This record gives sequence, C-alpha cells and structure tokens, in this order.
Amino acid sequence: LSEEVGELAREVNHQYGPKPKKPDEADNSIELELGDILFIITCFANSLEIDLARAHDKVMHKFNTRDAGRWTKKEGP
Repeated sequence: LSEEVGELAREVNHQYGPKPKKPDEADNSIELELGDILFIITCFANSLEIDLARAHDKVMHKFNTRDAGRWTKKEGP
C-alpha cells in the first residue's frame, strides 16, 4: 500500500508539481494509481473481514458531524 501511495504521489507531482516526468518514465496516470490503491485496500479489507461500505459510512458520518466545519462541499455542475 505504501508503495502504491508513493506512486500516486509521484504522478500528482508530475502533473501538478514542479517535477516533470523523465523521458524513460512509464506513462502512468493518477486514475490508474488510484485504481491500484483501491484494489490493494479492497484486498486488505477482505483479508481482515472489514466491510468497506460500513467503514465508509462511519467515516462519512464523522465528516458530516464532527468535521463538518473543516471542509467546504462543492456543488455539482
């Protein structure tokens, strides 16, 4: 998981930061790296018998109550 998050960080840095890709670097994308992380997290949760939908609901409840003032919801188009 740490390796995959590092790969995502590199892609974000390449796209939005000051470090462009080298000509010999693989043509990955933020989308693919997020997909890799999602797969690893799903496998990890399954191995620990964790219901990710329930975990997500708990986190969203926390964000909507305790952390409601810490972020600004963006409305759709």
